[in-house]
Amino acid sequence: MLFPSRSQTRLPVATLAHVTLARVALAGLLLAPAAPQGRAAVAVLNPSADTALIQVAPDANMGGSGFFNAGTAGNGNRNRALMRFNLSETIPAGSIINSVSLRLDIIRQPAVDLQPATFGLHPLFVSWGEGNKFAAEDGSPGLGAPATAGEATWLYRSLATLAWAAPGGLAGTEFALAPSSTTFVYGIGDETLFESTELLTADVQKWVNQPELNFGWMLMTETELIRKSARSFASREDGSGGPILVVDFTPVPEPGSTALLAWGMLLGGARLLRRRQG
Repeated sequence: MLFPSRSQTRLPVATLAHVTLARVALAGLLLAPAAPQGRAAVAVLNPSADTALIQVAPDANMGGSGFFNAGTAGNGNRNRALMRFNLSETIPAGSIINSVSLRLDIIRQPAVDLQPATFGLHPLFVSWGEGNKFAAEDGSPGLGAPATAGEATWLYRSLATLAWAAPGGLAGTEFALAPSSTTFVYGIGDETLFESTELLTADVQKWVNQPELNFGWMLMTETELIRKSARSFASREDGSGGPILVVDFTPVPEPGSTALLAWGMLLGGARLLRRRQG
């Protein structure tokens, strides 16, 4: 059996150049400093919008008030609050959400016979307008003022253009039937904390991945038949900044520049070889 001599196994110059380039690129990959592992960070956010839907004042908006209402009043009329947080300004796209919690501050409650109740956060599936109204024309407390175009009310998520599918919003269609997190709400001075759950974390993860679907949460009592469960919570217009959303997240690290350069050299060499062989 005859074996080819070394001279017979020499590669063409173009191929040798490509092999050399590939080796350089590979060396660059091996020697390039590894991209640092993402380290967890914490974002503390106040709402970018919040307001309330008031059954007893179906044409009113209170988006400019220092508080928003949720729960059922003594007369049986319901209140539901809306809140949305701008995540993209603080949390980079592609981040992994580890945990989420929301803290509220009760600033008003029924004068007598207040009833503690379970409140829930339900993710919204549709847009709504915060508005800027803050006091009723007749001076009645907590009922806002007549809404103008684009503002949310009990009947409209955007006055004159987009009505709720049902007054106050339709469960299962405009907001999730099941809450993402719940907590038992007492009175002024008591902690109101929605602790992290898989669903609450999934809400924020979805909104980070798809900001166009970030419509926030609806806050409501889980049993709206309980009267005197209504509470007023500090809003973003309150001096304290209102609700506090705490998001623990891990940014996804980007590839190192040296590694990118090496990959570019490798791909460039591959294209050159294909052209020469073709």
